[in-house]
Amino acid sequence: MEPPDPDYILRGFDAPVTSLVFLRNSWEDRSCDGAAYLVAGTQSGSLFVWNLKTRRAIHCMMSIHANSILSLTVLDSAQVLSQGREGVVIRWKLMTIDNWLKIGLIVIFFCLNINWNCNHHHDNVAL
Repeated sequence: MEPPDPDYILRGFDAPVTSLVFLRNSWEDRSCDGAAYLVAGTQSGSLFVWNLKTRRAIHCMMSIHANSILSLTVLDSAQVLSQGREGVVIRWKLMTIDNWLKIGLIVIFFCLNINWNCNHHHDNVAL
């Protein structure tokens, strides 16, 4: 049995996609009437937001991480975490779907010794 043909192919990424999450609009801006979005992180550290109703990229933040985005996590309908390969985790507050505000940043260092304090942060803002 052959796989089904795709309904649509999202194009326009600047590099291979490394992480995906789905997001629903619940902000004051109801212009999309609860539309579903796909948030994609790429190998170049960029973040793309796609409206799944219109199948169009509606927002892009280029090179927000120095290396590839390893993980994206939706905290609630207006907050997303992005984790880069360089060890930086950024907390984003979505004011509207095309206005993302960086509200937190933490740098994660690996522990070389189990007794070493892992709460060592550089230029951090409480998440």
